[in-house]
Amino acid sequence: MRIRDLLDPKSICLNASPVSKEAAITTLVDFMARSGCIKDEERFRAAVFERESKSSTGLGEGIAIPHAKSDGVLRPGLATMVVPNGVDFDSFDGEPVHLLFLIASPHQASDAHLDVLARLSTLLMNNDFRESLLQAKTVDEYLAAIDKAEEAEDAKEAQEKAEEEQAEREAEAAAAAHPEQAPVPHKKVYDLVAVTACPAGLSHTYMAAEALEQKAKEMGISIKVEADGAAGNRNSLLPEEIAAAKAVIVAADRAIDIDRFVGKRMVRTGVVDGVHKPEMLIKKALDPNCPVYKLGSASAETSNLPMKLYRHLMSGLTYILPLAATAGILSAVARLEFVQGSSLGLFLDTIGYSIGTLLFPVLSAFIAFSMAGRMALVAGFTGGVMADMAGSGVIGAVVNGFVGGAVAFVVARLAQRFLKGHDAMFALLVYPLAGAVFTTLIAQFITSIPAALIDTFITDFINNANTLTLTIVGAVLAGMMSADMGGPFNKIAYATGVLLLADCLPENGPGSMIMASVMLGGMVPPMAAGIAARFIAPHSFTEKQRSLGISAIVKGFLFITEGVIPYLTAGRLRVACVLGSATAGALSMFFRCAVPAPHGGVFLMPIAINPLQYVLSFVGGVVVGAALFVLLNPNLGKDKTKGKTESETKIQTTEVTATAVAAPVSSEAAAPVSEAGVSEDAKGNGNGDGVATSATDAATDAAVANGAQASGSAEAEAKTEESKDPHEGIEPLQAPRDGKEETHAPLDAEHHGIEPLKA
Repeated sequence: MRIRDLLDPKSICLNASPVSKEAAITTLVDFMARSGCIKDEERFRAAVFERESKSSTGLGEGIAIPHAKSDGVLRPGLATMVVPNGVDFDSFDGEPVHLLFLIASPHQASDAHLDVLARLSTLLMNNDFRESLLQAKTVDEYLAAIDKAEEAEDAKEAQEKAEEEQAEREAEAAAAAHPEQAPVPHKKVYDLVAVTACPAGLSHTYMAAEALEQKAKEMGISIKVEADGAAGNRNSLLPEEIAAAKAVIVAADRAIDIDRFVGKRMVRTGVVDGVHKPEMLIKKALDPNCPVYKLGSASAETSNLPMKLYRHLMSGLTYILPLAATAGILSAVARLEFVQGSSLGLFLDTIGYSIGTLLFPVLSAFIAFSMAGRMALVAGFTGGVMADMAGSGVIGAVVNGFVGGAVAFVVARLAQRFLKGHDAMFALLVYPLAGAVFTTLIAQFITSIPAALIDTFITDFINNANTLTLTIVGAVLAGMMSADMGGPFNKIAYATGVLLLADCLPENGPGSMIMASVMLGGMVPPMAAGIAARFIAPHSFTEKQRSLGISAIVKGFLFITEGVIPYLTAGRLRVACVLGSATAGALSMFFRCAVPAPHGGVFLMPIAINPLQYVLSFVGGVVVGAALFVLLNPNLGKDKTKGKTESETKIQTTEVTATAVAAPVSSEAAAPVSEAGVSEDAKGNGNGDGVATSATDAATDAAVANGAQASGSAEAEAKTEESKDPHEGIEPLQAPRDGKEETHAPLDAEHHGIEPLKA
């Protein structure tokens, strides 16, 4: 299987000019859908943005490879885009991106497909290959450049394989001729071994492996790189190879097995550094002062401290979400008027309360687990129990979780240094017991009092705050929920809501009011966008945005904020999201509404505190958001129902053949290009996917320049235009690009189109 088998010509977009990173990804997904490899375009688009929120796929050198695995993908596929003027993609080097590849993969892709995607990632490390793609004028030239590079790679691999086989045959022949002189077989020894891995395992994994191998070859250093990608472990490291290597490089953004490297000098970093800084990593690994990895060691981590703490906190938060939702909902149902006081209500309340008591221990345990692995679970769990007993609340649980992780790490280091052997006993007895004891002492005498003071201050502040203060807090947190859709503001706001909710469960405390505002902040944007596109001003939205309207409304009800992403084609529309969310959050706090769970959307409204006011707050935010989506829409006043689909408004892809010039101009061929579309130079590049020859270019440009909206039958057009001058607003046709003048017939209302060009 070759790259051409996954890259449909319909999914190639040349001479694009997207206005933003979001617009570029949205357009790429639309082009990907043309190949038929996506069954749920919206789900795949959300998966791509979710992956992008973790770290940018802009790799530097003008390249970006957004990618995702999703159930919305029918089969693996590629889409590609060339942006001559570049687009800001939050790249590693801060430079604009000119060449983009979008990779779509189902969760269960075949090895053959994944091999092709890995090969593409490897080829993109070649400067000549990238330049040939950027210089391609047509789709055929673009595909030819890919074929040429693949054939060269195949020839290189075949030559290397032939040389290896020839060397083996010569060695066997020499051994047969002189058995007494035959060398003793031995395994190859590498100076360095390395592992690369990224969350999706589709591009960065293989690009980092290729970069490390190339740089090591240039430096005269032998290296073996294990690419732990979607196709499994390629080039897996053997125990004897690890033992013989001088050092290890781990360039990975997800958890991998590093216990096999205990006792080796190790450099640990993100996969992007493997792509861009291979020489630095190799030199650092070979440095005699490179730290040696020990069980439970965190010294090989290179990320900064705030990011480490944030990652550990979010790890703990992930595990308490289902517990908080279950405890809150059960307790809320038990307090309903028709259930309260009954045996069923008592049973539900008891279960909810019992689950709620586990929130702090579980939160602390998994913060510690994220820091130091399984040996820190007991220490972290003990810290959560101490937070519950001492009344230090969620602040104490978070602090004690970090304390438990640090204690477990120190205990492991001391045990490994002074106590040799008996690893099983340490794992089952020493680590958990020592971790629990020291965490208890630190929590009791150091952390509990200040944590309790802070937690009490926050609770009292919310309980005693005046209405104006609460309204501002609700507006800010709800607005943050829709500020960056999965980015840091969104996550901070949601984490604040969940942690404060956990602080008061299973009762309804001040944290449940914060959570109510935060939830509305995530529900309003998709609901407002869907209503605006579907019912209020459908003519101002593209066909694709209108078709997603019902889906966006449903996602708004379900508290799935990402449903608004397809509508954020212009930066100003993000203002509509923020203001709509802020309105809903402010109203919710004004009415002192509260919800008992961190998720659930509309299903929590019946069991909310002040449910009618909560619904009113939601409606108010949706009204403001929908109105702003209409008023701030750059297409307001333009009839997009006669235009193109979302992707076609960005990229001019008019398919005109020589024989079609005599036919009437269709609405698809004549729709004006949006501000996210191609440059004037790119309206006819003869690429097979939206091709205009030099003869037809002028006619098409004239139609576009005049905003011709020819649709329906010839008779209907004639009736609507009979009172107008058929030549009104028609500018002269431009001369062909070769400089030769041609005579064109004027537009005739009777034919409402372009007559054949005269010789």
